[in-house]
Amino acid sequence: MPNYREFRASSELFLGYTVFIDIDIHNSLNNIINHFYEHLLHTLEMNNFEILIEKVNECRFHIHDFTYEDIKNLNSDNVYYICDHCSNS
Repeated sequence: MPNYREFRASSELFLGYTVFIDIDIHNSLNNIINHFYEHLLHTLEMNNFEILIEKVNECRFHIHDFTYEDIKNLNSDNVYYICDHCSNS
């Protein structure tokens, strides 16, 4: 049974972009972030957003305040933000 969590962009350009990710098929924050990035990139490519594709390739997405274990064990109704605008990247 899938174990979905909601991940939302905290970003000047991509604010609010949301992906529901089955965390059981991933084993780290980096894998989750890569899944989010690939989903966003695919969406931009499918809609021919050429400038935004260039911009997303410059982003350094990260999750702070939570570990992979936190996300796996905390309430599935939580929203987890993937940031690209602070110095924690």
